[in-house]
Amino acid sequence: MNEGILFLCGSVIMDVTSNILLKKSVGFRQKLWGFCALACVFAAFFFLSQAIKTMEVSTAYAMWGAAGMLTTGFIDIIFYQVRLKNSALFGMFLMIIGIIIIQTLN
Repeated sequence: MNEGILFLCGSVIMDVTSNILLKKSVGFRQKLWGFCALACVFAAFFFLSQAIKTMEVSTAYAMWGAAGMLTTGFIDIIFYQVRLKNSALFGMFLMIIGIIIIQTLN
């Protein structure tokens, strides 16, 4: 497996963790959670910067963004009982197809 993919996975994990922590910060009213979220964002970009050493930046960024949005969306559905509209679910499906296309054509 490409080392860049491993760094990209780490970046996605940090990105999603920052989203969860940001939600827990309640709009930065709970400062500790908010600052932890910021630390995760910095870590996410550090891992992304390592990923683009072996990947095209456009490919890495597209996969990072889509994977982060998908994972955050699934966490919202599973843990926070968020109900997404059909159009949002269709958009998530298209992102999955896009990631598959990027992976198979690279």
